[in-house]
Amino acid sequence: MDSRRRKRLITELIPFVRRAGHAVRALQRSEIHAWTKADRSPVTSADLASHQILLAGCHSLVSDMPVLSEENTMLAFSSLGGDPAILLDPLDGTKEFIRGGADFTVNIALVEAGLPTAGLIYAPATDRLFFSYGRHEAFFQTSSAAPAPLLSMSCSRSEPIILVSRSHCDQRTEQMLQALKPCEVRRLGSSLKFAQVATGEADIYLRLGPMMVWDCAPGQAIVEAAGGVVLRLDNSRMRYDRCAAGRVEGLVAARTSELAARALAVFRGLPPHPSASNVDHLSSY
Repeated sequence: MDSRRRKRLITELIPFVRRAGHAVRALQRSEIHAWTKADRSPVTSADLASHQILLAGCHSLVSDMPVLSEENTMLAFSSLGGDPAILLDPLDGTKEFIRGGADFTVNIALVEAGLPTAGLIYAPATDRLFFSYGRHEAFFQTSSAAPAPLLSMSCSRSEPIILVSRSHCDQRTEQMLQALKPCEVRRLGSSLKFAQVATGEADIYLRLGPMMVWDCAPGQAIVEAAGGVVLRLDNSRMRYDRCAAGRVEGLVAARTSELAARALAVFRGLPPHPSASNVDHLSSY
């Protein structure tokens, strides 16, 4: 897809992301109906409402492109090959949403040739929108204000701010945090962790456990467009045409390659991973 068409697509998707976010927020203020899916992750009526809005929007704009949503996985993951595809996470941070928290998001990613080339992350509770069209084209917008470019990659701190999942911070992650001291640790839900790395509000996001492609592709697109990096735990760039069953086995997102290298050096020094049978379900809340 050429850059002009990509920019037009993201621009036209923004109203649908906002509409989905407003629907989710309205349901959180009223009554939340929640149940558990087969993979033991929670789902709510808000997830499904957002899914329907986003799916309708995508199909109206790109009827010839496959759309893969967390709430409709009937599309085979093999579709994430060389052809363009759209990934949807209608409500990322469902646990925080159910608890009445603010750190939940609505996310979309465009994936081309296995790489996320554009993305949107919308935080309905704070009306913060993060989006990217491609390399060096990452933006932040609040309410009706004009989009502002994300240019904060050059900021530096004596002690890095490291983000980890509020609900999925295991023993190995805690060991990494100890080894990376001195640092400030913040625990947060949803893809807001990617967004805060992209804006420079934080330096590193650590995720050692598995997650799904829709959990990280939108954030990767925005972090990389803002000048940061998102790497697998083996130090390779994150790709989505090589994800078995749509799984991503951990990652490090950072403002700079130097920060990512520091985190991955610590990871390589960790003791062997315990049995994979103890791994929780795959969503990154």
